[in-house]
Amino acid sequence: MSNSKSLKALIDERFESDSLQLPVFNRVALELQKLKQSGNASIRQISDLIMKDQSLASRVLRLANSSFYGGLKQVETISAAVTRLGMNRVANLAMVASQLMAHDIQTKAVIHYMPELWRHSFVCATGGRWLAQQTGYDALAEEVFLAGLLHDIGELFLLKVLDLLARDAEHPVPMTKALVGEVLEAMHNDIGSRLLAKWELPEVYSRVARDHHLDGFNETDVILVITRLSDIVCHKLGIGCEADFDIVLAATPEAQVLGLREIKLAQLEVLLEDVVAEANALIVAPK
Repeated sequence: MSNSKSLKALIDERFESDSLQLPVFNRVALELQKLKQSGNASIRQISDLIMKDQSLASRVLRLANSSFYGGLKQVETISAAVTRLGMNRVANLAMVASQLMAHDIQTKAVIHYMPELWRHSFVCATGGRWLAQQTGYDALAEEVFLAGLLHDIGELFLLKVLDLLARDAEHPVPMTKALVGEVLEAMHNDIGSRLLAKWELPEVYSRVARDHHLDGFNETDVILVITRLSDIVCHKLGIGCEADFDIVLAATPEAQVLGLREIKLAQLEVLLEDVVAEANALIVAPK
């Protein structure tokens, strides 16, 4: 690798060569999504697949028994978790677990982004699920959750690549917080969309990753609209970013498309503030 190449060229080179190997997705969690998409997966198939990765399985069980998902009695097996929560939700919990496992990095200029990125993604996903349930799109709730969890996956991939480039034995690339921030802002939408397409996840997730910051967007794309609104609320509250308390949620096109008024939006703000505590508990819990 030559250090005469531009940073963008180095990142694109890594995307072409390493995007299927970098620890951004857990392969079992990804296979689980594909099995779910087949439409005829059984509880046994879901359970057996998760059990291929004991670290993933233990995290899924912990998530299934957390305050957000648990019932009166703890579940002790993956099959019991699938029975209680359903295949779609357990598949999404596996993706949550895989994202927790992926947030491990070493470079000082990059490391501080990871907890904030995790909080933002998890809170946005949970807020999106709630919005879907509150606006008559309950059937899309789990898809919205996964869209929220993955909408900034480009940032995670870029942070992993920047970490590798900074630690390259032959030509380490100097990293500053300002440079990292510039790269994330300029490239995360496109690289995230391309990454999700390369992983062969449904096109909706690639579309949300690409379009969640666009000024003009498809107002008929419900999953995109809900994810954008949940993302905006996170920005207003400063979840994973600097807070912008001047945002008037009811005036946003997304809230208007969904027919949401101030009271419901205020409820969403309270919910997301509570979800931050859950996100914090998950990220500091023992691996």
